[in-house]
Amino acid sequence: MTDIPPIIKSSAPEARIPATTSTATPYSSPLDMSKNTKKTNKALKIFISVLSVLLIVITIAGTAGFFLVYVPGKKLYSQAMDLKEDAKLLQDAVAQKDLKKTQTEIDNLKNKIKLLDVSLSRFAYLSAITRAKDYYADAKRMISVSLEGLDTGTVLIQTIEPYQDFLGLKGTATSSAKTTEDRITFLTNSIESLVPHLDTIDKKISNITTTLEEIDINRYPTEYQGIAIHDKFNQLTSTLELVKKYLDNGKPILSKTSWLLGKDKPRSYLVIFQNEGELRPSGGFWTAYATIKMDKGKVVPGPASNIYDLDDKLQSVVPAPRLIKSYHINVPYLNLRDSNLSPDFPVDAKIFLETYYKTMGKKDTFDAVVALDTNVLVDLVSVLGKLDTRVGTFTTEPDKRCDGCPKIIYDLEWISGRPRNYIEKNRKDFLAPLMQALLSNALGSEKTKIPLLGEAFFNNVNEKHILFYFPDEELQKSASLINITGNITQSDANTDYFHLNDANFASAKSNIFIRQKIKHEITVTGDKVEHKVTTTYTNPSAGSNCNLEKGDLCLNAPKYRDLFRFYVPKGSELIKMTGSEVEPLVYEELGKTVFEGFYGDKYPLYAKSSSKTTVNYKSSVKMSPSYSLLLQKQPGTKPIDYEVWVNGKQKDTFVWNSDKTLKITP
Repeated sequence: MTDIPPIIKSSAPEARIPATTSTATPYSSPLDMSKNTKKTNKALKIFISVLSVLLIVITIAGTAGFFLVYVPGKKLYSQAMDLKEDAKLLQDAVAQKDLKKTQTEIDNLKNKIKLLDVSLSRFAYLSAITRAKDYYADAKRMISVSLEGLDTGTVLIQTIEPYQDFLGLKGTATSSAKTTEDRITFLTNSIESLVPHLDTIDKKISNITTTLEEIDINRYPTEYQGIAIHDKFNQLTSTLELVKKYLDNGKPILSKTSWLLGKDKPRSYLVIFQNEGELRPSGGFWTAYATIKMDKGKVVPGPASNIYDLDDKLQSVVPAPRLIKSYHINVPYLNLRDSNLSPDFPVDAKIFLETYYKTMGKKDTFDAVVALDTNVLVDLVSVLGKLDTRVGTFTTEPDKRCDGCPKIIYDLEWISGRPRNYIEKNRKDFLAPLMQALLSNALGSEKTKIPLLGEAFFNNVNEKHILFYFPDEELQKSASLINITGNITQSDANTDYFHLNDANFASAKSNIFIRQKIKHEITVTGDKVEHKVTTTYTNPSAGSNCNLEKGDLCLNAPKYRDLFRFYVPKGSELIKMTGSEVEPLVYEELGKTVFEGFYGDKYPLYAKSSSKTTVNYKSSVKMSPSYSLLLQKQPGTKPIDYEVWVNGKQKDTFVWNSDKTLKITP
């Protein structure tokens, strides 16, 4: 990473700093997975997303019917309201993952909606009456949307039925696969047949979206009988928009499934292990790597080692870049282990790949780079129950030695980081056999655990504990569009953007203990949007004894040193920053304006203490009817309690564990 001189520097940490302005760069917004979505695989997530909106649809249809025929049509209104119970039965069937019961409830609900449509048609004469015709037309539209949505559910059931083994769904599997290896072979040979079904679903969702666009929700009250009509309607349209984007952007990856699984010839993957206990911009400190091949769906482990071996072979004499020189301790040169300085993982992955080829040669070239952090290990071992390896047995039971962190985390840190009175160059080589044991246990696990392992995998992808980079440009573009690459997203003219990026420089593994909370205050004046983001960092645990002579494990550094950067739309103007012990820097990077600060030398975060940083800035994105705010999560971070306030009123609270797009109105 080259040094980036600041464009503008303040004279004091809290001084006003004018920033240069420019227009925002267009982008395709990524998927925003709802915080309430259950841990489930991608296919089932789409299924639930499509079907769970039906209750909202019917509620709005019933409300439209209420205003349409309040006096002459109470029976019609009652008929519409009765459908809520049937919709609830359908939601329950989906939640139970019972395909047969779900299809039965779809058929039942579909018949009742058709009867509702017949009753509604008796009031067709209202289409000639001013205002009443609008409500009548909306009710007919919502019925059309409901029927199209139910048909979409039927198509999706037919699509995923052959894969019930993988998805953990109730019913009789149509696959004759017996062993895990058989099931993976079946998946490799058949999954691309999903694409035509997804084209059908995509078309139906397009029809639904087009119909919904014809409805002016402002004709209806914001809330009626405890039902937040506008919020529900906007939730419906947003969900459909995101599902459609996933379908459109995911099909290119899906069509390459057999290629990725090595159906035609083996594919090679470079796996990087990131330790998020020592948080770095792309997710965690690079600690080790492994190589694997996929051959007709089978995983073949290859060479693996710790990151220090590569650095020893590299013998870097490249001077440390500005970020290392300014904030790291006693690191004069740029080592590979410190090279993931960009919050954009593809940038960092290219550096790792180029360095690997430089030191190890190009005897084997890689089809993809995959980054994993320890959260992945914890979730997979939680499903397996335990993991037996040549270096010991690992579990995820709470360990009091690290204030209740999973035992596997403490054990791994102890093996790799305990003080020694001798030089041990290969102290992290245990990670390779550990991963081989994990793969072996996962692939050889009983049938009932396969869907749970799949759920854990997809959840970790969604929360950015697993990241992908593909040297193939077409694959990389598709992967970026479905938001699995950890890249910094470019935003369009109506989409505001916010990304907080923290980097732990020389503070042991303190991020195991540190928690964050964010209060995001938005002030709208005319078309101007001003943000004030307050981040509270809390370390509730006692500091470790980091005296190496005593021989204790140094996990929680008594003092935490943090480089923090805020990435916002290009051209945004910094008003004020607090909590930084250095002068804030403002510059442009990755198509964004960056506000940079640091604490840790003069005013560190002490163990059993907390500290705050704030950034106050004016966004270059103007308020408009289409305004939204994209919150892009840093890979590797823990869930963050997040509050959103607009013009002094609290609008939303949620747990920020994946990228999220908010619709903001003053």
